[in-house]
Amino acid sequence: MGLAVSGRVAAQDCQDDFIKPGGPFVPETATINYNAFTSNEELYETLEKLDSRSGLEYESIGETWQGRDIPYVRAGDGDPDVFYITQQHGDEQHVTEAALRLLQGLASGGRRSDEILDELTLHVVPRLNPDGWAPADDNETPTRANARPEDVCHDGPYFGSDQCGPVDPNRQHYFGIDSATLADADGIDPDVIPDENPSPETQALLDKADEVGADIITDWHHQFTYRNEDCEMINASTLWPLNEAAPDEAVALSRQISAYAYQQTKGYGHTTWDRYPGGTTANIARNAHGVRGRGSVLFEFRGQASQLGNASNGRLVTVINNVMTEVLEGLASGDLYDVDPADADSLPPRGDYFWKELPRSEWGPEHEAYRE
Repeated sequence: MGLAVSGRVAAQDCQDDFIKPGGPFVPETATINYNAFTSNEELYETLEKLDSRSGLEYESIGETWQGRDIPYVRAGDGDPDVFYITQQHGDEQHVTEAALRLLQGLASGGRRSDEILDELTLHVVPRLNPDGWAPADDNETPTRANARPEDVCHDGPYFGSDQCGPVDPNRQHYFGIDSATLADADGIDPDVIPDENPSPETQALLDKADEVGADIITDWHHQFTYRNEDCEMINASTLWPLNEAAPDEAVALSRQISAYAYQQTKGYGHTTWDRYPGGTTANIARNAHGVRGRGSVLFEFRGQASQLGNASNGRLVTVINNVMTEVLEGLASGDLYDVDPADADSLPPRGDYFWKELPRSEWGPEHEAYRE
C-alpha cells in the first residue's frame, strides 16, 4: 500500500527513512519475540479469575480445529448488545492485551464502569483464533490463518475450488446470510457455498451473535506501519460496511462509531488516524455484519506481529484501550448517537506504507498490500 493511489496520500516530502516518532522498530539484528504477551493458557486463567471474582461471565463458545477453547466474556445487562472481537488473525496481538485491560477495569467496578454496564451489554471474544497465536507461546511466529489441516479442502464462492488447509477467519462471515442477497450483492454462485464453515472459530462467533441478538460488532485488528503527508506515524485506522446490501441504518450507525472514535481520540498521544481502504464483499466481517443490519466497524492499529514483536507493546495497548473505552462511553452516554454519520468523511485519507529498512524502489507486491 506504499504507492499513492486514489483516496490515499503520499508522504512526498518525507525522506524515505524518516517518520515521526522514529519508532520503535525492531533492529535488523534482533530476534523477534513475543514473551511480553499473554499466552493461551494465561488468557484462559485470567478470564476464569475474572469470572470468579467479578460480575463478568466467562465461557467457551466453541473449539478451534486444534481443540482449543474459543473464549467469550459477557459484562453488563443493558441495551444495546455490543461485541468486541480481537485476534481473528493470530498474528495481531496487541488488541487482545487491550481487551484484557478493558475487562480488568470493568471488573474492578467504579462509577465509570457502572455507567457503561448499566447502559449496554458488552460481549468480548478476546482472541477468536487461539490456534493462530499458539506458535507464539513457544516464541515462534504466530499465523494469520486458523489451523485447519492441509488435507481438509472445500469449494467456496469467494476463492474458488479446492481450497485446502488453513483459512482466514475474517473471510468466512457470509455463512447464514441469504444466498440470494450474496448473489445479488457480490455476484457469487450460491450453489457453491459449503455446508460447513471452514472456520469453526468464525461460526462460533456468528452463532453467539445471533443467539444474543447483537446490535453492534466491532472488529479489532493490526496492520503494518504507515505515515501521513506530515511524516507522522499512523497508529489507528477505521472503516464501516461498504457492501451494497447493508441497510442504510446499519451503515449510518457504523459511520457514527468510526467518526466518534476518531473525534474523541485524535488529540491523544500517538493516536494519528486515517481511513482504512477495505474491500466490499460480504465474506469480510465488517461487511457481513452490516448486511445483517448491525452496526459494524473495523479498527486497525499499528503492530503486526512479524514486524514489531514486543516492541511498542505498552504504547499500542494504551492507544487501543483508549479507543475501546471511548466507544463504550459514547454508546452508554448516548453522545455517539448525536454524531453526524457524514463526519466519518472527515477521517484523513489513507497514508503511505512505510517500510523502514527497504527503499521504495525495492518494494514488491507484499509491501504494497496488506488486507484487513
